[in-house]
Amino acid sequence: MSETMKQVVLAAYAKGNPKPSDFRIEEVPVPVAGEREILLRTLWLAVDPLIRFSLDEKLLSGATRMELGAVMVGPTVCEVAASNHPDYAVGDVVEGRSGWQEYAVVAPDQSDYRGPPRKVDSSLAPVSTALGALGGPGQTAYEGIVNVGKVKAGETVVISAAAGAVGSIAGQIVKVLGGRAVGIAGGASKCAALLDLGFDAVADYKAPDFADQLKAALPDGAEVYLDNVGGDVTLAVLPHLKRGARMPMCGFIAYYGVGMEGPGPDHLPGFYRQIMAKALEIKGFAGIFAGKKGLEDIAGWMKDGKIRFAESVVEGLDAAPQAFSSVFSGHDHVGKLLVRVAPEA
Repeated sequence: MSETMKQVVLAAYAKGNPKPSDFRIEEVPVPVAGEREILLRTLWLAVDPLIRFSLDEKLLSGATRMELGAVMVGPTVCEVAASNHPDYAVGDVVEGRSGWQEYAVVAPDQSDYRGPPRKVDSSLAPVSTALGALGGPGQTAYEGIVNVGKVKAGETVVISAAAGAVGSIAGQIVKVLGGRAVGIAGGASKCAALLDLGFDAVADYKAPDFADQLKAALPDGAEVYLDNVGGDVTLAVLPHLKRGARMPMCGFIAYYGVGMEGPGPDHLPGFYRQIMAKALEIKGFAGIFAGKKGLEDIAGWMKDGKIRFAESVVEGLDAAPQAFSSVFSGHDHVGKLLVRVAPEA
């Protein structure tokens, strides 16, 4: 083991979409595990869009604001490199939030509300899926489709950001439940990837004829809209929702980095008209995950070949700032975007 390691720290608060220059790579000594602590060697890290909420100088959400110079937060999959804790052995692979760094010391007994590092069963799927299909994104997709969306066989479900980590799994869950999955994504390659994953129809929001594509994909409307983006995409979807449609609100990336009052015009009057006229059922579920049941179901569906996991991988910790920035700038990645920090033992 090297005596030093790399870590990515916050160099400047983001203004609008994050930029690589908002981060700085530093070299520091590798930490040593103390009593009832474990030393983790980072294998994979996820550049989750929700991290953006912690990067504002003045917070507008319930996120915890990061301090300048602090190690970037975020989900990771790590290997236990040294252990002074009876519940963890050297070589165990765990999922947690040890941040953007090559090594980290964690005290499992002092974990936050997310709990101690979760051991990963490598027999189910590649360990990287603990950050995607068999992790938070999979749980979120399950929660949105099964528990909040309450999708039933025969229903049409339209999903924005469908080529992302949550959307790509959500659409496949719709198919498992016997529904019709319509995905919205940006670019022909992403739309093609969704059809390959089993989506019934797609619409490219970057195409000049997006409105026509959406109309063709939803000839009879939709009972459920899993919204990941907000903005113009959601305004285009609203007219196609049936009376009484359910709208699980998973995210609003079109407005990340925007204050309480975004740029005009004000679309709220039209939005409220749609809610009332169609008796829409809208529910946000940030921070609510499907838990063990959801992961068990997804693992079973993956084993049966009913769900495939999509991953896009960039190599090396140095690539993390650019990878994170690309999430907000129309990248071409499909599925979960991951950074491979180190090879598995």
